[in-house]
Amino acid sequence: MYRIREVVTVVLTVLLVCGGLTGCACCRPRPKPFPETVMVEPVTAPPRPTPTPAPAPVVEPEPVVTPAPEPPPVPPAVVAAVEDLDQRYPNLFEFDRDKGMFQFRSDTTFDSGSTVVKPRARAALEKLAEILNNDQVRDRALTIVGHTDTDRVAKSATIANLRQLGKSADNQGLSEARAEAVAEVLRGGGIDAGRMTTRGVGQTQPIAENRTPEGKARNRRVTIYLATMDR
Repeated sequence: MYRIREVVTVVLTVLLVCGGLTGCACCRPRPKPFPETVMVEPVTAPPRPTPTPAPAPVVEPEPVVTPAPEPPPVPPAVVAAVEDLDQRYPNLFEFDRDKGMFQFRSDTTFDSGSTVVKPRARAALEKLAEILNNDQVRDRALTIVGHTDTDRVAKSATIANLRQLGKSADNQGLSEARAEAVAEVLRGGGIDAGRMTTRGVGQTQPIAENRTPEGKARNRRVTIYLATMDR
């Protein structure tokens, strides 16, 4: 019995000593638990869409250009009459029988800056109207085109006249007015107005350089084309 009591005493003593050194286990703060490890799923970016390839360029076929039909030949009787007219009024116009084209020089057809046909040119145009009323070419249309050089319209009288005619006061307006003046003389000579069309192109269709007086004189012109009439 004594032996058991002695052992108990020793054990209690040891416990007291240990408790004094380390403190009461129940009084010690509990250790903080480690934070729970959260497994984060890696974020995977969505795949980039595959770019749609650009469509192949559409190659348009080249337009088929139908060449303008050649004008019908001018009958020999009409050619002879025009050549006779050219001899009676030299240096007034040129005639291209293959193209059916009459080219009147503006310098001999009009005064400078004027839209009034000179008397000599008027007489020749009236004779030409008689020729073009020949039964062999009566069904042909006439296209009358006015042209100028590159010199700008500067005369105040010309500007006033063009404005009075409802035209622009420039080379375009001058070319239109001169083409219409020639058509009016032809109409007075008997050409039906329904056969004629007029237009002006100003300085846009030169046939010579505009750097010299001679070239400018060639570019100042009124052209008459004889062609098959559209039906």
